[in-house]
Amino acid sequence: MAGALPSCYTVTFDCYCVGISGLKREVTSEWDGFDRSTTVKLRILHCPSLEVPDSFQDFSGLQDLLVYNSTILDWGDAAALTNTNHPKMKQMTILRVNMTGGSLPLGFQSLDFPAQLVQIIFSETNLETLPDDLDAKWLAGSVVQLENSKLVAVPSGLVRSQPYYLVLTGNPITRLPPELFEGDIQYIYLGRTKVNELPETVTPISLSTLDITNTNISYFPSWIDPLVEVVLDMYPLVFAGGSIYCSELEKIMSGVTTDFNRSAHSSLLMNASEANWEVLNQAVDCSPPLLKTQFSLDYFDATYGLGQ
Repeated sequence: MAGALPSCYTVTFDCYCVGISGLKREVTSEWDGFDRSTTVKLRILHCPSLEVPDSFQDFSGLQDLLVYNSTILDWGDAAALTNTNHPKMKQMTILRVNMTGGSLPLGFQSLDFPAQLVQIIFSETNLETLPDDLDAKWLAGSVVQLENSKLVAVPSGLVRSQPYYLVLTGNPITRLPPELFEGDIQYIYLGRTKVNELPETVTPISLSTLDITNTNISYFPSWIDPLVEVVLDMYPLVFAGGSIYCSELEKIMSGVTTDFNRSAHSSLLMNASEANWEVLNQAVDCSPPLLKTQFSLDYFDATYGLGQ
């Protein structure tokens, strides 16, 4: 049909290649050249001054969004990801990205959040905070990975949103709220945080995996015992390679010492008697982690990095 715009299943919008910074007028001009409703995958790359225009709402078939190596200056509510305009959205991946003030852009926190968007990944970002009402926006049971960013505390709204799988690896978090362990979050990853201890008093419901690799955690409170017992004969509940706890455990099993520095806690994980070693080996994996993060950037750096 004469005058019809071209369809684009995958759009790789590379500001560096186009020779723009990503300001709203520049983005609008580029996006006006194709039928946005046909796009399923959108990759936004190398935009040092990204301002997302309202025409983002026209990506009605979008399922997968990637923003890589960019600075988001403005992604406002008028251009937000919404179920009304993006009902098929499933995954949002934000990699090597800075956001104004270290805050979550309004475009990622609509009350009309896409009903199928249950995989949310932020890695290598300057994200410092999340809104307190995030539980009214993001979906319960999601996979949320916020790695190598600037969070200094576990956001309360994130905890209340009850993701199924939560990764906070590599953030400068120093304290863990009891509520983090008292809901339905099944997988919790806290490797390379600045956490020194788990909360003393918790009433946990269930937990499938706890990762404390490369942390200063040296002991386990008693509330972890029932969780350990549930999975003991199937797989280790705790992954703790590189932690102080595993360093002490190695000294115990090699005969250097006979007990943990702090033993009056978990009857299972702080029992250093030789008769309990089999339990310790089953319950805690002290092997070095294979990856620094749960989400590997290697593929994206190799595929989308400058010069690729």
